[in-house]
Order: sequence, then structure tokens, then C-alpha cells
Amino acid sequence: MKKVLNILLLLVFVITLSSCAALEEYADNIRPTTYAPALTESEAGFIEMLPELKFAGIAVSNTAIFQDESQTRKGSGVIIKKETGGLNTVYYALTTQWVVENSLTVTIFTENGTSISAQVLNSKLSYEVDEDIALIRFSSSEDLHVVELKRIDEAVLLDNLTIFSIATPISTAYLNFVTNPALIMGVYDNRIVHGTNLNPGTLGSPLYLKSTGELIGINVKYSFTAGGRPEVLINEAIHINRVIDLVEGYL
Repeated sequence: MKKVLNILLLLVFVITLSSCAALEEYADNIRPTTYAPALTESEAGFIEMLPELKFAGIAVSNTAIFQDESQTRKGSGVIIKKETGGLNTVYYALTTQWVVENSLTVTIFTENGTSISAQVLNSKLSYEVDEDIALIRFSSSEDLHVVELKRIDEAVLLDNLTIFSIATPISTAYLNFVTNPALIMGVYDNRIVHGTNLNPGTLGSPLYLKSTGELIGINVKYSFTAGGRPEVLINEAIHINRVIDLVEGYL
């Protein structure tokens, strides 16, 4: 009797497995075929340009006295010139006056995570809203990428073009992160208003055209609520033509 019971259990087990296999085959037959969309030429070009642009990005840290107490301000920047010769290369980078305020030297971090002391070349005690651009200089043996600093033809309309930034939010644990592509909402005087995501650590970061990787501005303002959280993504960068006017005498 026990042998018969075992045979019956074995038959039930085999039938169950057969049913599962048939059910799985049926599910495969009716399951729709899915395909990952191929990268467009534009998206492929965007992805290809990112590694070099990231090697032109830096994080900036400045510990100084603000309102009678020692504080550390953290921001971002972009390398726009280099001078070769000797053991080290001299690099020039852009950030904001807000980041370097009250200091003649700051600490920068490169894409490789190296920390280097940098000199502030155009430190200002006061400045207008469209003058919040600082130029810093540092030496390094690293082969860092340089982003070309060139003017935009005033006849070129930037409205509704897609942009992005490369910046270091919060800390160097997030060194040179790419922000979300977003639209330019408008250009007002020397300010480019746009919608990519920024926070205090990303001030001083470069603003790029997504289609070409062209540097079109330096981020100087982000929107926030009283609690410090982003309210709406309405942020501002100083137009590259104004940036060049502010620093060309130091280059």
C-alpha cells in the first residue's frame, strides 16, 4: 500500500511540473516583446561629452569668518584655462564671489578627489548682483580638462534651449554630478533663468548647452523656501559674455 501511495504522489508531482512548464510556455507566448529604445544621435553625443566635462569640474571649499564666526562655504567651479611648463600645470577656474568671500585662498577638489590650495585672483569686498564671479588659480600635476571660454553671439536666442550643469552638491561624496537637463526660461540683462536642479553646493557651477556642451554661464542663484528646500526650479546663471567681461583682465 505504501508503494502504491508513493507512486501516486510521484505521478501527481510529475503532472504538476508538466502543468507549470505548460503554463510558463503559454505565458511566454502571450507576453509582449519589449525592446529598449536605441539611443538617438543627440543622446549619444550628450553621453560622450560628459567624461571630459566632468574632468573640468571642481569643488570649492572656503573656511572663513562670516558674521563673526568661522564657517565653511562649499561650492563648485569649472576650469577655463591652463598654462603648461615645469613640473606642474597652472590652471584657472571660475566660481562665485559668494564661495570665496573673505578669503585670498580656498581649497579645491579635482575629479580625481585631489585637494589643492588655490589663490583667489579677483577677491571683492562688495559687488553687484551681476558681478558674482570669482577667478581662482592653482597648480597641479594632473592632466585636467579645460572648457573653452568664448563669447556667444548676441543674436543667438537661448530661450527654450536645453541646458545642464556639472556640480558638487552637499559634499565631495557627490563630486561632479550631472544635473537634470532642463529648459532656459529666459535671458534678462546678464542673467540666464533656467530650471535645472541646484542647491548651495552647486553655486559657481558651469551651465552648459546640452546639444553642444558649450559653456554659456556660471550658476549664482537657486530658488528655495524658508525651510531651505527647493520651491520651484527657477535658478539663475550669469551670462558667459558678462563672465568674460569680469575676468578677462586676469587671464
